[in-house]
This record gives sequence, structure tokens and C-alpha cells, in this order.
Amino acid sequence: MPPPPRLDAPAPTSAPADTATPPRSSAPPRRLALGRIGSLGTLSLLGCGGGGSSSTASGTGGSTGSVSSDASLSALGLSAGSLSPAFSADTLSYTVAVSNGVNSLTVTPTSASSQAGITVNGSRVGSGSASAAIALDVGSNALTVVVTAGDGSTTRTYSLSVARASASASGNCALIPTETQGPYPLLAILSNTAMVRSDITEGKTGVPLTLTLTLENLNDGCAPIANAAVYIWHCDKDGGYSGYSSTANGNHAGETFLRGIQVSDSAGQVRFTTIYPGWYTGRITHIHAQVYLNDQLTVTATLTTQFAFPTAVTSAVYASTLYAAHGQNSSVTSFSADNVFSDGTSLQMLMIGGDVASGYAAEIVMGLAG
Repeated sequence: MPPPPRLDAPAPTSAPADTATPPRSSAPPRRLALGRIGSLGTLSLLGCGGGGSSSTASGTGGSTGSVSSDASLSALGLSAGSLSPAFSADTLSYTVAVSNGVNSLTVTPTSASSQAGITVNGSRVGSGSASAAIALDVGSNALTVVVTAGDGSTTRTYSLSVARASASASGNCALIPTETQGPYPLLAILSNTAMVRSDITEGKTGVPLTLTLTLENLNDGCAPIANAAVYIWHCDKDGGYSGYSSTANGNHAGETFLRGIQVSDSAGQVRFTTIYPGWYTGRITHIHAQVYLNDQLTVTATLTTQFAFPTAVTSAVYASTLYAAHGQNSSVTSFSADNVFSDGTSLQMLMIGGDVASGYAAEIVMGLAG
């Protein structure tokens, strides 16, 4: 990734040299020398800066100095959720989606210059250090990161809009519906330890998608469920599933792309790196998931479900170059016409942010009766 652009302050221009012969001064040599120093005092003070990119000042007989004017970030990290689009010092506005179970987060900004100062929501933060915990309300939350360059005046502002998902109408987590595992579960891979992985792409091309799932226990006040194995799988951008060969599915026997297992952490979360799914005849866009409590993959899954995608996002993805060969879904054009989601998607709809160019980040809370 190329380094972020620098916001160089324009270099002050040198004063033009006098063309006329100056008159002789009758002042003593020491007084004349002091007068010359005084006339260059501003330039000498500018020379006290340094670090990062700089602007240069000079004058006849004077010294050269610099002032840091780099007000960009080289990295920006969050304790929950993902920046969308992916971080770039050129991008000044980001969206972040977090589950209802995430009620605060910390921000870790890293400056591109050692001379820069950084504030997060008005509080000073050291470069590369996490901010204090920032409380999140349900709905939209505005976060602001301001970088001030070493010159004390050049600034760059990064805006983050963090959306915290709503809980169910009762104020508690809700039981996510159970759905069919479908025709392509390939449960044989559950015994393959190589399938315990967060990146499941296996070289498959498509619009990048990061998926964060949060497991909550309805029988324990919606507390996070740790140490649960979560298995997800979905089709590639052209509608094919790994591990199966047929006229409808194509020849993918022996393959394992776009399948993976992760074990939930203490916050009840698992994260996967994948691509935006395509579609196949008879189904609207979706991802399959199974949950195995206590990391017990040899028993029947505690939950089998599917996730839905917002229609507008799906249409934008399928209009992109990567998905052009397959195009828009002409077989099922609405959730009401889908044989799984026709009864509603309110508890299975992914909360998603991003764009086609940079990729998407999706999240959902999965309530289980654990």
C-alpha cells in the first residue's frame, strides 16, 4: 500500500536580492551585525521545527529551517467493528457497524509524523495508543479524530459514524430463527482441523466481505456465549458451492472454498474474511451458519440458520464488473418469493456498511437458547 500523501505547506519564497548598491553605514560593526540578525530573526525561529514533511524558509545570509505540516494518519484501528471503506489516509469519512452487544469501543490512531498531535472526540491520544472507552448508544454515534501537525495549525479531520444495532422490541436479545441447512452443507469437513480458519476465500474473487457474528444466550440475560464453534458456508460469485458436483452446481468435488469454522471469544464473537456471495437459481442471496456449543463439532448443531443481505447492497454488488458474468438474480427477486425468507428477515438481516470499491463489513447478533 503506498504511503499516505503528505500535506506539504508551501515554501515561503526568498526575498529578492537588492539590485542597488547599499549606502555605507556609519554604525559601528557590532551594531550593524546585530541589525542584520534582527532582520532575519523570523527565519531563524522557523528553523526550530522539524520532523515529517516540511516547508523551508531561507533568506540572504540566513539559515534554512522547516516546520512539520504532516497532519495525516498512517493507521486507524477499532476495538470492535471494521472501518468501511478500509483505512486510507486519503479517506476522511468512515462507517462502522457493531452489534447491540457492543456498548463501547476504543480508537487507536497512529500518526504519520512524530510531530503530530491527535485527539479523539476532543481528548488527546498518543500515536499508536488506544483512546479511553467511548460509550455507544443504540443507533448512530459520531466519532471524530483530529490530527494537528507540528506547525500547530495544519489539521486533518477523520469522521467515523458508528452504528450500534438495536435489540429486540422487548429490550433483550431475540432468538434467531432456525432454517434448513440446504443442499450443500458438506458436514464431513467439520472433522478437518484445516477448516478452523477466519479467511475462507481460498483465492475466490469477489467484492471483499468481513463478517462478524455475536452469540448471545437468551437463558442467561443475553450474556455472550464463548467457546462455541461457528461453521459458515456460502456460494461463490457465480453461485457454485465447494464440495459438490452437479449440472446446477458445477464441478467442485473435493474443494473447500468459502467454508470455515471459528470459535467464539469471551465477547461471544467470531469473524470471517470472505467475499460477497453470488446467487443460484431458486434462492436469494444468503449465507449459511451452524453453531456448536462448547466447541463440540461431533454432535448435532445447536442452531442452523441463514443470513440475508439488504437488497440495495446486493444489487450494487451484482452490477459490478466482478459479478457481471452472472448478473442480477433473475430467479428470486424478493424476500417474499424466497422459500426461506418469505416469513421475514428482521432477525436474520445483516447490518452492513461499505461500498463495492472497498468492500463491505457485515454484522449480526445471534440469540440462542443456550
